[in-house]
Amino acid sequence: LAGEKFSRDTKVTQLSGGQSRSLMIADTAYMSNSPIVLIDEIENAGIDRLRAMEILAKKGKITLVSTHDPLLALSADKRIVIKNGGIDKVIEISDAERNSLIAIKKIDDTLHMLRNRLRTGELITEGLFK
Repeated sequence: LAGEKFSRDTKVTQLSGGQSRSLMIADTAYMSNSPIVLIDEIENAGIDRLRAMEILAKKGKITLVSTHDPLLALSADKRIVIKNGGIDKVIEISDAERNSLIAIKKIDDTLHMLRNRLRTGELITEGLFK
């Protein structure tokens, strides 16, 4: 989930933020008896957010996510719009929104590639977008 591997022998104090959050997701998915999981802005957690959501769903968890990430929001069956501190509306994903996920995923993949290139010190050039 974090992209950085660690072993059983790795001390918890040596884990990066993303690794420790990955461990929390795994603990919630595999160890917790709670059927409902609340996650605040997982897109800022430094982990593979879509994989984390997939793992929780496969383990039968009802997951409520606070997010501004269009890919996460449109990947859900329903989204709740909060306004002035309360529920304004509940929206079921439409076919048009579901179809737009392909284009949004391509944009997300491009951003992921750019982040990885920046991490490894590569130069970002116009040629990447052609």
